[in-house]
Amino acid sequence: MLKKLRGGKVYNNRRWIKMDVMLAASKILGFENVTNVTEDSNVSKKIQVLDCENAFVVPGFIDSQACLVGGSGEEGFLSQPPRITVEECIAGGITTTIGCIGVDTMTRTMSNLFAAVRAFKEAGMSAYAYSGGYEIPPSTLTGNLRSDIFYVDEIIGAGEISIADRRAPEPSDDALARVVIDAYTAGLMTKKAGVTRIHVGGGKRRLATLREMMSMHEIIPESLYITHLDRSNRLMDEGISMAKKGCFVDFDIREKKLSKSYLRYVAKKGPKHRLSFSSDAGVCSPTLLWQEIRKCVVEHKIPLEHLLGHVTQVPAKALKLPHKGKLGVGMDADIVVIDQKTYEIRHVIANGILFFEDYKFLNLEQPFKVDRKADWYGYKI
Repeated sequence: MLKKLRGGKVYNNRRWIKMDVMLAASKILGFENVTNVTEDSNVSKKIQVLDCENAFVVPGFIDSQACLVGGSGEEGFLSQPPRITVEECIAGGITTTIGCIGVDTMTRTMSNLFAAVRAFKEAGMSAYAYSGGYEIPPSTLTGNLRSDIFYVDEIIGAGEISIADRRAPEPSDDALARVVIDAYTAGLMTKKAGVTRIHVGGGKRRLATLREMMSMHEIIPESLYITHLDRSNRLMDEGISMAKKGCFVDFDIREKKLSKSYLRYVAKKGPKHRLSFSSDAGVCSPTLLWQEIRKCVVEHKIPLEHLLGHVTQVPAKALKLPHKGKLGVGMDADIVVIDQKTYEIRHVIANGILFFEDYKFLNLEQPFKVDRKADWYGYKI
């Protein structure tokens, strides 16, 4: 069935344009002129119309890092959080998620992660994965990082590899370069991102290992995707320097200080086209990603159009997902509709499937409520 999103303000390159959006199957069919169908035509009877009056129509959010099989749980087995659910992602406007494994590569395996990614895809969402975990050599599905990326459609890079963290030995620049180059080379051959997601802990070396590796090896800066850079001002400053060299950088929202971190990044003239926001869900819920963005808008008066690119265009570019991150003809029909007054999510469409309509799931009688409690689960980094 065709779908028409009627009457909303459509996000287009940091501008708002009021127009209708037409969807056909899993793609965006067109705007404005394709919607001129009379009420009594046979075609109009086959169109599902969604009311988007007094609402913003934006691309579906891309969460560039989530522990889909649950966080590691570092206070004993009882503290291990459960798997992330499709409902949690959709309720937070996330239509594309990229799963990873953290410090626990014993009970959180690549097989577990692969199964979780496939489950998300079966539900209708877009889902991918990084191969690895904190340690080097990275955990893999096939026994080899290059072959993981080469043969497994859903695996698009390596990560999250840890530096400057007490829970993993600091890798030598040679060992880290091998991972980065293997991922990059496999990405070249498969037209995938081939990125290496770098987890930065709170250690005193900060990004020294990355600088040393790049000084000794021919590393393409865009092949590095560095996260948790909002831990401290000094780490953020080093991250801005790496972003200016061409690396992609990321703020996760677990510390609930996105507005402060974002404003400092902008004040320090960090490249906006290199910065993304991710949930790092597992201990927290992925819904926290939108909650933090919404707080930036409602409480700190940061324009929504200044923030959206960090969960749409930037991660789409970093992860080489050419049909994601923008609203355009032929792009994937991943769309979030946001109430213009309350900034609550009204509708969510992923791959053309309407999951969330009028503030609730279609297959649930009551509006979805998150019961994942970050204060109960997990650990402090």
